Amino acid sequence: MQLNNISLNDRNNRPTVLSKVGLRATFINDGIFQDPFDISGVTILKRSDNLTPNTIFDHNIITSSLTPDQILMHYTGVKPEINYRGDSSDVSSIYKIKNGDYVCVIDGIANETASGIYDFYGSSLLIPQSVNAVGEYIDVWTVKLTEGSNYVSIVNNFELFDDTFVVLTEPVSFQVYTKLINKNLRLGSIENLKFTSYITIDNRDIDNSIKNIFKESTVLSNIKIKVEKINEDTTTLPSKVTVVDFVEDGASTPGLRLTSDNTILYRFDTTELSSHPDIADFGGITGTYKATLKYTVFDETIISPPYYFTIS
Repeated sequence: MQLNNISLNDRNNRPTVLSKVGLRATFINDGIFQDPFDISGVTILKRSDNLTPNTIFDHNIITSSLTPDQILMHYTGVKPEINYRGDSSDVSSIYKIKNGDYVCVIDGIANETASGIYDFYGSSLLIPQSVNAVGEYIDVWTVKLTEGSNYVSIVNNFELFDDTFVVLTEPVSFQVYTKLINKNLRLGSIENLKFTSYITIDNRDIDNSIKNIFKESTVLSNIKIKVEKINEDTTTLPSKVTVVDFVEDGASTPGLRLTSDNTILYRFDTTELSSHPDIADFGGITGTYKATLKYTVFDETIISPPYYFTIS
């Protein structure tokens, strides 16, 4: 994922200790992304120390009996995404990506310099970021969901891994397979285009244990998408019109996400098509569209086959 055009490793994509990790939380009410009335703070704790609810909660809210050495990081204050610059001084805030969509950042490189202020229960404790070891953690979001509700604490999990360094004695021969799952959209819908992907290593002499590392790790990066409207059976309009173009090298397309099983999701809003600057060349909004993926694997840049879908 990206935060203000800065790449972060999503919690679901086997983040390593020395990476910038995005702890994303999405709030949904009756099927709609919705901001909570208030986010009081986000607290990072070690999962092994908090395996039962009574070690974390006191009447559905984070307990007042936590000791400073249990708190590995704390985030306060919601800021817009544009305020994140990737510095260690930016780590202590909560960033809003869009309605109902928030993220905190663990910066593995800045562990010794990043810190937050734990201000629950009248305290004001300086908490140096100490999420610096392989293992399982929890992030506790203390929120007031609606104006008339009480504060509650919501627990999410994440895990940090060792860097998956491998040493090979020959070039890697691989293939990446992608497939578009949903090929029919309804006009007026806002849906994720879903592309499954998996990688195979062709080298016979590479041990299966190493091949499994590639399968379990996220090896796709700088993922981009291009969407085009296809005009069929016309001589007066262009044969295809670019709806969404590839972004510049080194970046991923905004609105595109990668899940832990390497499924690529791209949020496609059909309600915005009518206001596209080239709508006059569409030959109608409904019809056939083409999506093409572009991504990096190792030192190769790969462009996928075209995937056709319809809007009706």
